Amino acid sequence: MNILIIGSGVIGLSTAFELALAGHRVRVITRNYEEGTSWVAGGMLAPYSEGLEGDLLEFSRESLSLYSDFIDRLSDVARLSIYFNRNGILRLAVDQEELSLIEKKLSLYARLGISFQKLEVEELFKREPLLSKTLMGGVLFEEEGNVDAEKLMDALLFACENLKIKILIDDITEVELKDGRVESVKGYRETYRADFYVFATGSWSRQLLKLPVFPVKGQILKVKGLELDKVYYSKLAYIIPKENHILIGATSEDAGFDRRPTLGGVKSLAEGSIKVIPSMEGAEFLSVKVGFRPATPDEKPILKLGENFAYLVGHYRNGILWAPISAKLILDFVERGVVSPYFDKFSDGRFKT
Repeated sequence: MNILIIGSGVIGLSTAFELALAGHRVRVITRNYEEGTSWVAGGMLAPYSEGLEGDLLEFSRESLSLYSDFIDRLSDVARLSIYFNRNGILRLAVDQEELSLIEKKLSLYARLGISFQKLEVEELFKREPLLSKTLMGGVLFEEEGNVDAEKLMDALLFACENLKIKILIDDITEVELKDGRVESVKGYRETYRADFYVFATGSWSRQLLKLPVFPVKGQILKVKGLELDKVYYSKLAYIIPKENHILIGATSEDAGFDRRPTLGGVKSLAEGSIKVIPSMEGAEFLSVKVGFRPATPDEKPILKLGENFAYLVGHYRNGILWAPISAKLILDFVERGVVSPYFDKFSDGRFKT
């Protein structure tokens, strides 16, 4: 099948990878393949640390279960090693309010069979001597982890090249619909046609698809100088170790598409990380980056399946986590005609009156 994917973030490229690996002819259209927030993401795989429930938790657990195989296959095709850490995430409470919020989730997660270790203060400091002694406690979610988002995106681009996926640079300005089918998509350079279309347009989905998706600006710091073996997650900062550096994330700002890094953002992230791990004060500052999370009013993705097209947008904070399952939904439909119930659960119809 001839398939056209609009968007080159982690959702678009992961879908392109899976479809091409299955033997389909795939093209990707993008304005700028480094424009999406995927390049700036912290890469946490953290559905439990995020406190997700209901359909979002189910969606996340299924995607997390696919991750190891996804990384293995992608590394093989791309011929590139991807940093992928499954040492767990330590969810920390900086005050009593945060501790109460965490504890409310634990009974639900225990009933669902999710593995975790609750660490009271004494045990926490014994096991994690770098942590601030002002913390109120923590929970280690053993199934969680993180992936280096930049390496992941590099691998997806290499895999696309090795699978002969064409990446075309153009700005799609119009979708031509007729009787519920996409007839073509029009860009500044030319008009494109395919048998099936996948729209993975991230924070720019409102302009093209008229969907309630909007950008939430996030700033993230890159530092080095400490040896950490897991993610430390609190409301003050996320401290995320990679192979040769550490990421500190992330601000959440209603600032449109403002790409400017700010001193206020750097200050809040630096101070937050030091309050969690005091020795972060001596870390070497490397850089600050800005990205735009594709948010929706209820913070859930928008998944829509038409006769010859699909929308995969609005992945907000969890695009990296949800990439394997999002790609699988399309592959299952194209290959076997299977319509996932997630297309109904996360339909854009929930925004219509």
